[in-house]
Formats: sequence, structure tokens, C-alpha cells
Amino acid sequence: MKRGRWVYLMGGSLISLLLGIIVTIIIPAQDPVGPSALARPYTELELEGREIYKREGCHYCHSQQVRAPEAGQGMVRRPGDIGPESAPGDYYYQSPVFWGTQRQGPDLAHVASREGVGDNPAWHLAHFKNPRGISPGTLMPSYDYLSDGELEALVAYMLTLK
Repeated sequence: MKRGRWVYLMGGSLISLLLGIIVTIIIPAQDPVGPSALARPYTELELEGREIYKREGCHYCHSQQVRAPEAGQGMVRRPGDIGPESAPGDYYYQSPVFWGTQRQGPDLAHVASREGVGDNPAWHLAHFKNPRGISPGTLMPSYDYLSDGELEALVAYMLTLK
């Protein structure tokens, strides 16, 4: 009698495991996601800037994903500047994807679309060199130790975040 119960328990466990694999891995893989209108391949300079962004750990404080409840709410400067809700195709050319972890700083998903700030290379450069001079009270460290070429690459990457 005990042996029969173990067979049912093992059989039920395997069926549950297989069902979980099918629902979470196999079915989603059948629907390939293509690039959205916001996604585009990176240039060499932008890729270098993306690597610096990753190396310096910017993604720990800044997310690059607008969630549905925040879309269009204006959490940074003024109403509507947070941008539209993120879609899977927005990340088509990104690996790894920088969704962020703690979001201590503003969301950067559409930072380059923000008039006067995000679309201004000089603003980004000044912000990287002296963050507190641009945004008083910020926790962001200064990146003035980066070379001019690294800063240029980092700004080029930031300008891709539209």
C-alpha cells in the first residue's frame, strides 16, 4: 500500500513539473518578440557607453523600465515626462537588460526624450562630472575620474534611452 502512494506522489509531481515547464518556458518561447519602434541597434560608441554604465553600477540605482501604474505620471520633473509603459520589444537589442533593482534615482527608460534635460548632451556631461551641482541632494557619485572618451561614450548611451 505504501509503495502505491509513492508512485502516485511521484507521478503527480512529475506531471506538475512538466506542466510548469510548458507554461513558463515552452509556450512563451513560441511567441518571438521583435523590436519595438523605440528599439534600435547600438553604435560602437553607444555600446562602449553601455559597458561603462554596467561597469559603474548605474543600473543598481536607475531602472530602465516604466511599469503600467507609473506610465505618464511624471515622477521626475513634470507631468508626463516618465514616458509610456515599457514593452518587451523595447529591449530587443539589450543584453543584459537594465531594469534596475532599488530605483534610488530617477527612472531612465525615456530620459533622452525629456526636453531640455535628457536631450542635452552638455547637461549629461555636467551631471556626470558634478551631480550635486546639477541636482542638489542627489546620492549619485561624481564620475569626474572617467576619461573624456569614457564620458563621451556614456553620454552617447544615455541619449539612446528614448
